[in-house]
Amino acid sequence: MRKTFAITALAALVAGTAASAADTTLTISSYGGGYQEAQSKSYFQPFMAQNPGIKIVEDSASSNAKLKAMVETGNVTLDLMLTDDSFGLDTDAQWLEPIDYSIIDKSKFIEGAAGTYRIASDIEATVLAYNAEEFGGAAPNGFADFFDTEKFPGLRAVWKYSASGIFEAALIADGVKPEDLYPIDVERALKKLDTIKDDLVWWESGSQSEQLLASGEANMALVWVSRALSVGEKGVKIDWTNWTSQTGYWVVPKGTKNKEAAMQAINFFTEPTQQIEFTKYMPYGPSNKNALDSVDGKFKGNLPTDHLDTRVLMDAEWWAANGAKVDLRFQEWLLQ
Repeated sequence: MRKTFAITALAALVAGTAASAADTTLTISSYGGGYQEAQSKSYFQPFMAQNPGIKIVEDSASSNAKLKAMVETGNVTLDLMLTDDSFGLDTDAQWLEPIDYSIIDKSKFIEGAAGTYRIASDIEATVLAYNAEEFGGAAPNGFADFFDTEKFPGLRAVWKYSASGIFEAALIADGVKPEDLYPIDVERALKKLDTIKDDLVWWESGSQSEQLLASGEANMALVWVSRALSVGEKGVKIDWTNWTSQTGYWVVPKGTKNKEAAMQAINFFTEPTQQIEFTKYMPYGPSNKNALDSVDGKFKGNLPTDHLDTRVLMDAEWWAANGAKVDLRFQEWLLQ
């Protein structure tokens, strides 16, 4: 009887320990769609397989405002969130946990990927896409040709968003070197945009940009690389002479009860094996420099990280400090 009781007690103890370990739940918010599905296959599911005591619950309503509200009310239900270039800066410290570089190896990242409050998940891009058939086989050579309507006639599609990279593109086309872009000379950029204003058609969603290229309404466009590749069968090609960088970043909300597990997850997600796996599904480059040479062949040659030498690295801190004022001027210009 005592032996049976001891075995039963031991079994209960083991079961209780297992249940306790499995009680760690990481709630992760990302962008949804094919992007988050790729993250789930490459990051979330393998992480849970290696860490059976941690369960990942996915949320697909990533929102900077939502995260801020959670922290301010003390009701933090997210442990990890994907965000864009505009958030996770030093000025956002009140809402975020500092990245724990005793858990995450800071040396493994490419330039600009590892900050005080954020870690790059992947490197994205806005690229110059063009309809090769419309130009008789001629290919544009950078932002200067985007502004050359004599050599390359037709409509140009551009994201209707001041921090989209259009100001940087205009200044580079006007002769400014990438390293001299900031602070942005707003009036000079708008003066350059005046030269093609009648040839611009504005897009406000990724699907709209894709449709403008696929239909032939626009012969050239500054679009997200994933959208440019989606219409590649329509004769659309990419010129990588100049491109502006966008980045997906992991941030950890201040006050999460699972901070250490969140940092462990970020470290796992940004290891070469996981980042290489991600390139099977999405045309975004790794943030881990040790993964660059081993990406999957599906998008090889058209990953942003295949062209880092021509990247125009946008200054997110400058835009965070000046974006509202620039956007007011941009909206005013649009109405002129």
